[in-house]
Amino acid sequence: MSVASPSVYGKTEPQAASSTVDEASHGHSDEPTSLLLTVKVLSARNIRGAKGDKLNSFVRVQVADFDYVDSPVVVDSPNPQYDFKWEQSFHVDETLIDTFANKKLSITLLESLPKEKTAVLGECTLSMFPHFLKVATAAAPTATGKDAAAEASQPSPLSFRSTAAIAYGNTRLLGKDADDPARIGPDFDVEVSISRPLIQSDLVEAGTFLTFQVGDVSPVPEEWSCKEGNEKDLNSNLYSYTLNFMLPAESTPERLVTISNGGLIMSDSPTTDPSQSTPQPIMLPKPNTSTGGTLAGGPGEFPDAGATSPGEASGSALGIPGIEIAAPSTNVEGGGGKPEKVAAVEAVKKVVWPSTPFLVWMPPGAVVRLREKIVRKEVVEVEFTRSLLPRFSHLPDTNAAKYRGKATLDLSCLLFPRVMGIRGRWAVESAEQSGTGSHPATADGPKDSVTTDLAHTGRKKKDDVSNTNLFHTAGTSLGLELLLEKPLLDKKKLQPITKSVTDFIPRRTIAPHLLYTQRARRADEEYAAQLQKVVRKLVWEYERTFRGQDPVEENELQRKRKFFFHLNKSGAYFEFKEQVKGAVVEIVRERFKQKSPFTTRPELHLFMSELYVYLTDQMHSVLTETFRDRKRTAAAAISSTSDDFQVLKAWAADAEMDRWVAGAERWHRERVVRFEDSMQAWFDYGCFCLRNGMPDKGEECFKEILGRNAKHIPSLLAYGSYCCVNERFEEARVFLVTAVSLQPKYVMALTILGLFYDVLGEEDESESNILEAQKTHKSSVGTADVPSIFVAAAEFLIHCHAGQLAERALSQEILQTNALINPHLQLHQLELQRANFRLAEEHLRDALELRQDDPDVWAALGHLQYVQRLWDQAKSSYETVLTLSQEPSNISLVYTRLGSLYLPGRPGVSTGADDSRSLVVLAKSMYLRACSAGPSAASWLGVGKACMAAEEWDEAEDALAEANVLNNRHADVWAYLALLNLQLKREFEGNQCIAQALRLGIRDAGVLRAVSDALLEIQQPVAAIECLRMCLEIEPDDASTRATFSRVLKETSEANGEMEPAPTIGPRPGKIARDTVQAV
Repeated sequence: MSVASPSVYGKTEPQAASSTVDEASHGHSDEPTSLLLTVKVLSARNIRGAKGDKLNSFVRVQVADFDYVDSPVVVDSPNPQYDFKWEQSFHVDETLIDTFANKKLSITLLESLPKEKTAVLGECTLSMFPHFLKVATAAAPTATGKDAAAEASQPSPLSFRSTAAIAYGNTRLLGKDADDPARIGPDFDVEVSISRPLIQSDLVEAGTFLTFQVGDVSPVPEEWSCKEGNEKDLNSNLYSYTLNFMLPAESTPERLVTISNGGLIMSDSPTTDPSQSTPQPIMLPKPNTSTGGTLAGGPGEFPDAGATSPGEASGSALGIPGIEIAAPSTNVEGGGGKPEKVAAVEAVKKVVWPSTPFLVWMPPGAVVRLREKIVRKEVVEVEFTRSLLPRFSHLPDTNAAKYRGKATLDLSCLLFPRVMGIRGRWAVESAEQSGTGSHPATADGPKDSVTTDLAHTGRKKKDDVSNTNLFHTAGTSLGLELLLEKPLLDKKKLQPITKSVTDFIPRRTIAPHLLYTQRARRADEEYAAQLQKVVRKLVWEYERTFRGQDPVEENELQRKRKFFFHLNKSGAYFEFKEQVKGAVVEIVRERFKQKSPFTTRPELHLFMSELYVYLTDQMHSVLTETFRDRKRTAAAAISSTSDDFQVLKAWAADAEMDRWVAGAERWHRERVVRFEDSMQAWFDYGCFCLRNGMPDKGEECFKEILGRNAKHIPSLLAYGSYCCVNERFEEARVFLVTAVSLQPKYVMALTILGLFYDVLGEEDESESNILEAQKTHKSSVGTADVPSIFVAAAEFLIHCHAGQLAERALSQEILQTNALINPHLQLHQLELQRANFRLAEEHLRDALELRQDDPDVWAALGHLQYVQRLWDQAKSSYETVLTLSQEPSNISLVYTRLGSLYLPGRPGVSTGADDSRSLVVLAKSMYLRACSAGPSAASWLGVGKACMAAEEWDEAEDALAEANVLNNRHADVWAYLALLNLQLKREFEGNQCIAQALRLGIRDAGVLRAVSDALLEIQQPVAAIECLRMCLEIEPDDASTRATFSRVLKETSEANGEMEPAPTIGPRPGKIARDTVQAV
């Protein structure tokens, strides 16, 4: 079977075409790699010829550059019925798809004249590709949200029918009404079909289309002329210009892509847009946050929502360190203001191409190869060539090699997340600088090379040097825009959240034995509480009975009898007995598990004896606890468990991550007090003090540890490293050598000692310890996932804030394995401790150069920008994390902070009323994802905030209750609980919650203002004043809060008839809490 392949742009013989049609009719087109194209020209309307309506006509059908086929002649008809069917079979590959994408179907109308002559009347062109496969281009915006999902799920059609207007070459043939808009025709009725999809549905998602939009090549050499082509002047405009470059393919490693039909023109427009002079990435648009979009809970949820045209840039590449896209400056005429005087622009010569985008199909295998090519840092070379037009092809072109240029495209930014293209200008250099062998091959490349070598045989070397720098001297550059249909980096799709808040709250069940234990403990506590009340009443009755009497006149026994008589006479004894009776019943049921009558009297007597002994013991314990020294009672040790040990550490770590040093120090100090004998608690507190600018406290912690246990290895290493950083080398040597002598095979101790000797310049000792550490490490660890000795040592040293030694360890790691990202992340962490944000960002940029899709690096970048209050940039980085196929180690923190940035009224959120509802839903979705990944008080607090903003009060209460369960000492949780209760008219609970929040030291001024407003609405100005006072302590420069505080204070003073006190604001949280509790 003869199959015409578009990879060879030559004409096929008519016999071959007809035989192909015959063979295709026998079913050969059903082969998996073959495609049958059928073109039916059904009819034409309102056509006219040289003699009017009476004409003999036929049509000529041609696809791309293949052979055309003529239809039979229809005689004497202005509305001919051709019913002409043309079929052609093709081999399906990347080149065929490119041909369908960039070439058109041409239908020409011809008039048959006497003496076998013909005349072309007009023609029409049809682009088949948009009908057979929808692809996103700059000229064709894609659908968004649900429409895009529905459109993607539908297969591409295999046929279409169109009415195509015929463009007449001589419009006078159409008569006087040729320009009448109401005129119908002339046009063709055409039907086009294919036997199978151009691209199988399973390949569409994995593959992609590259769209090339060529701008121009300018400035060009001065000797090039725009005057009409003349055979006698080889510098006249008788050339065509082409761009050639190699791209990865699936069937072969690479294939040649050619963009031809460039022409030389004289242009008065500026050569380049200044904002586009440097190659810049094109980002995916930000998620759609309008009320009409589908957010958080639908298929269009971020990051898949909001995909507009790939040609639409997001404005700035904030997620990529050091790369920004500046918005082009536009000058809109008539936009107001004085018109600026436009400077005269000098006409320049440039080579331009048609404005139609050039599409290239990349199958899945080619996409993988392109990704690997970019990872290997390989560039794409674009060859710029000049060739004679067909009508001048008989002329010799001796300067073909001289005017061959080359531009080098670095496409590494395409591997950044959310990047789907690049635009800019690239410098064009002479191709002769690198030799002709390195250029992409073209159809006539070898011939031109041989001709060029022969023509240059007798030239002087000086002329060659001048020709080599031709384009460089002229400053020639290539303007190009490359777009991907979808980002080259695979992205993860977030599943919509369909569950309610209660579905995310875990069910807490208590084991049966623990349940009975808790019930028994509650019964004991109730009994003790009732006994304490009885004791207080007894003391009060005793004082009232014997008030004013001399205790010397009566002995103790007499007073006792008199007091018992008073209790029985007044009925107080029976009252006390009834008060304790219920608690005793609960003890019988829960402690002794006795719920049925006794069967024998001895059994009853035995039970009564055990109960009496137990109740008496409990009574003595209560009396002892009640009348003991109050100071000793206050200083009694608090019961602690191992869970509290870890919980306090987690609270301190969260506070330190939020850069709330005072709160983190409070948790560390409480941990040390409650677990005074724990060396780990002292060690963590000491390292915390070193990291946060309290070296004296940290040093005292290590001294305390070593005073109790001189063999505590971590403290020896940390304190030795601290001494080394502070240039107390002799002390450092003592501690580090002691640590190694206590554990000679401890890898970290050997590594840190080797680094210490390296600081001192003792190379032999340093090398000896490092080699011993590496030897021990290899013998004890057999997996490759374990970090090296330098990485492990650096983590410990950064934890202890020994920056000098950590930098030496990480430099050794980078020198040995330059391709690892972990050292750069640790260097960033060290600079973040030093508050050197610029260097921290540089280290993250170095990590991104090694691997553009590392989620931990993007998360660290977002955290860094969040700490610097760069809200928009942090949001962009966090959104980038969610597009990656892998998750970072702290994905819960990413969701939590991204939710806070989406929440209306929070930092970085400035939207109108229409968008606030959508942002609330999106913020709630992010918070719920955080709760699912790693629940914490902060994530559940965020859910509560989002639900309150959406006025979902039941779910808000559930979320805040869960946050309180996870951390019942979180001040912000108590404050939002207070606000929720006040909104629901629960004044007593709201007052209790805000008192607790003030006692714990709340830091959120916004919720304090909201609570104060709610308190003022229910006429509780005293508590509102305390909230406003604390709010001013947090934000002393807030003029609005200060004005409200002064107004409420004045109104309260006038209502009480007192003079207005001066509104002095000072740091007195303890007094504020006490005053507020009293007020409540």
